[in-house]
Amino acid sequence: MSRQQALIAVAIGLAFSVSADAAPKALVIEEETNSRLLQPSYHNITSNGVRLHLVSFDIRNCALEVVDQISGPASQWPTASSLGKAKSALACTNAGFFKPDGSPLGLVIEGGKPLGAINNSSLGAGFFYSNGKQAGIARKSELSRIRSQLAPTHLLQSGPMLSYRNAEVTGLSHTNPRTRSFLATDGSYHWLIGYAESATLDQLGKALTGKRLADVNIYHAINLDGGRSSDLWVSPSVENGNKTFRALWNKPVRNFLLLTKK
Repeated sequence: MSRQQALIAVAIGLAFSVSADAAPKALVIEEETNSRLLQPSYHNITSNGVRLHLVSFDIRNCALEVVDQISGPASQWPTASSLGKAKSALACTNAGFFKPDGSPLGLVIEGGKPLGAINNSSLGAGFFYSNGKQAGIARKSELSRIRSQLAPTHLLQSGPMLSYRNAEVTGLSHTNPRTRSFLATDGSYHWLIGYAESATLDQLGKALTGKRLADVNIYHAINLDGGRSSDLWVSPSVENGNKTFRALWNKPVRNFLLLTKK
């Protein structure tokens, strides 16, 4: 190999290294192939004083999909349990924010079909995505790259981020404790669907960041629509399941996240 060829090889190697470091962790998911396969299960955990109801799962044997109601809240499914039971799912939770007219507040992709529009507020700070093989949580700044590289069939913009790359997110609200819904992942195969009892965003962020909960080392976490929208149903087929968390004064929602077997 000539000196010029050697220099070119080194340059290519450095470029690949920088690209890999810059990529979201979920884009290099193949590095985690030896991680233990999780079976879907329900957990009741208190972390930093916040009571959490969690469904842990693994995207190698489960699929998490967006289900949107094109005609508006409750037009097809009034609750998470009604949708989950109809689809023989493992679990179901309320998903993204929506406007007073019932339209989605943020970008939504269901089965490859885009709905809504990009939301630039803190309620659109991040997003969940899946293409059937890979899934992840990322910041809004990575949206265009992930859409072009991974062509997600399911995507939900929401926020704020509660944990990012295993670090605490600053500026989360210390006021307005309420029930909350969220998603969390280890950046690879292991995931959590969560329902938090009364907590501020800051309290919930501290309860998740840097923690290992239900065998999931939390790397990213994102807030979903909460308060009166919070709704979690867990199927009896899930270990320790047959649970419903939904207040009597709950309001119907625009879309859901549905967990099914692959």
